[in-house]
Amino acid sequence: MNRLILGAGPQRREGWLTLDANPKLEPDIVAILPPLPPEVKAIHWDEIKWVHGITSLYPWDAEALLLELHDVLHPEGKLVLEQPDFAKARYRIEWLFGDPSPRNPLHMNKWAYTAESLSELLRSVGFSRIQVLPAEHHRPERDFRIEAYR
Repeated sequence: MNRLILGAGPQRREGWLTLDANPKLEPDIVAILPPLPPEVKAIHWDEIKWVHGITSLYPWDAEALLLELHDVLHPEGKLVLEQPDFAKARYRIEWLFGDPSPRNPLHMNKWAYTAESLSELLRSVGFSRIQVLPAEHHRPERDFRIEAYR
């Protein structure tokens, strides 16, 4: 089974490959997204997970990357996204723009989504069977999880 964690940071999970922009974290694949690097495009993935990452892209870059992710998934492959819900987090200025203290432009937010707006974007690039679920990784009272299938 081929599984990939995008923006993995220091996270490691048995059976998963990791991609991160920071080589110091020693991910399996070092890359800044978008575009997907050749190492990712060369594999058909069963599952790709990305937690708190799509908000760091401009909407046009997010759309282009989601198209690429759709293309590299197996026909029944799953994309998992977890994000803060703009409808719930919009009053938290530190979330809307990101934490500037690390001075890392890759951790700054450029766009925000609701579960509905991200679901619509996923549908527009070809994903189907889109399920909105409670978040598993961060704050379920603020975040949402989407599981989208190719």
